[in-house]
Amino acid sequence: MSQRDFYQVLGVARDASSLDIRAAFVRLAKHHHPDHGQSAHLPGRLHEVQQAYRCLSEPSTKARHDVALAESERLHIAHQRRVRTRLARYDGRRAKHGSGPNPPPRLEAHRRIRWWAVGVLVVSAAIAANVACLVR
Repeated sequence: MSQRDFYQVLGVARDASSLDIRAAFVRLAKHHHPDHGQSAHLPGRLHEVQQAYRCLSEPSTKARHDVALAESERLHIAHQRRVRTRLARYDGRRAKHGSGPNPPPRLEAHRRIRWWAVGVLVVSAAIAANVACLVR
């Protein structure tokens, strides 16, 4: 999913109330504030938390975010279904013609016959050339 899930950023459920969202924001803002000192390794985390709270605290932006998340999940599931179908087709084709890195025996026999025929032609041509030289 390419859409950032602000519910995950704040660590709340999707059906969380505005009070739960505010409490999570206050807790995370205190924890990730630069003056706090413990989260120096996450400099952009406070900005992420603020952005999530701004989006989820307004009912209109929260509704747009919910719609975007639902659409993103729908597209993700559809993509997974297409990949699964493609892989199933590939697996079925491999199962019919043999599996593993080695080609099926029938194909190997066909290759041997073809090279054998080429060898016979080369030897026949050489014999014909020798006979033609002897006849002259």
